[in-house]
Amino acid sequence: MFTLEMADVSRAIERVKQFHPKVKMVRFGEYEVTGSNGSHRVRCYRDERGRKAVECDCLTRDGLACRCGVAAVSLHVAVAAMRAA
Repeated sequence: MFTLEMADVSRAIERVKQFHPKVKMVRFGEYEVTGSNGSHRVRCYRDERGRKAVECDCLTRDGLACRCGVAAVSLHVAVAAMRAA
């Protein structure tokens, strides 16, 4: 799990640009990200302190932004904006 803080995710954003993943929404807040390393489930939610959090089943170290999580966040933010409108 990692929280969305731009300083922490900037490196992952650069890796996503090279990764070109496919992101599919399972339901709002839950996504399937497919790329060269297979398929991963990602959850986007607010943690107990109200921070935006991302949880992925990939092998990244806890607390570090993974590229599949960052890829899912882009779709999550777009869908959340459409729902709010």
